[in-house]
Amino acid sequence: MNGIRMVVGLLGVAVLTGCNDRIPTASNRTPPPSAIVLGHIDPGHPYVGAIIFDTPSPSWFPVAYQPWYCSGTLLSRRVVQTAGHCLAYAALDGGFSADSLPTGLIHVSFAQNVTDPSSWRTVSGYVYHPDFVPPFSDFDVALVFLSKPVNDIELGRLPPAGYLDSFKNAELQASVFTEVGYGMLGAEDNFALTGDRRVATAAFQQLAANVLYLKRDPGGACYGDSGGPILLQSGGVAYVVGTLHSARTQLNSNIKQDCTSDFGAQRMDLASVVNFIQANIESHGR
Repeated sequence: MNGIRMVVGLLGVAVLTGCNDRIPTASNRTPPPSAIVLGHIDPGHPYVGAIIFDTPSPSWFPVAYQPWYCSGTLLSRRVVQTAGHCLAYAALDGGFSADSLPTGLIHVSFAQNVTDPSSWRTVSGYVYHPDFVPPFSDFDVALVFLSKPVNDIELGRLPPAGYLDSFKNAELQASVFTEVGYGMLGAEDNFALTGDRRVATAAFQQLAANVLYLKRDPGGACYGDSGGPILLQSGGVAYVVGTLHSARTQLNSNIKQDCTSDFGAQRMDLASVVNFIQANIESHGR
């Protein structure tokens, strides 16, 4: 899992009370895993799925792979949230406009390994956040609508609007963020896209108006993890506070290619994001 906002994307909640002595923790009880690019197979987040595209992979994808995929979160029985740039690049590289990728070329799977097409679910449509500018910008949020409801998987939990702003900086510095996705293993493994869902932890770096910046400590993202959730657990609930968006690295650096850089997550606690998702959940069924 890995990404720089200025370069290109990665392919990437119950309400708290007002107490100030909260210390968020990782959203799983397993020992802290190594970077996802090396990482631990994830048994604990069944609502995280792969968004599979039957189009040529983007030119900046490290290997030519078809089909290729991003990651996403099941937020209702029919609605899966992912990164807008995933769908936009899939459409453009397939020869379509950003908002006209045929739904027959999009599939979703929540299997621990998604290489078997028998686990792929069909899609009836998708929509971008109204402020997203294809193929890549802030408000990097898209929703994919499933043809049939998913009734056997627990749902991911959105935070309330302004959730991250309710924390003091020292609290965020002490927090452990969990990242989950189906991305590649990294340069040391020739960017293998194994189809496995993996989990890792990362540390807080900076909170900006639209982006949550994380540092690889020890976890990191790689190609294919875009759209996957960044989770913060507090009060016994793991909230999807971000979705993998981009990598932070210096120009003329090979750090991104190694999937070892710090990375940015689109904030999911922005009022416009929460309202956009909730409105679509209401219109497409819970």
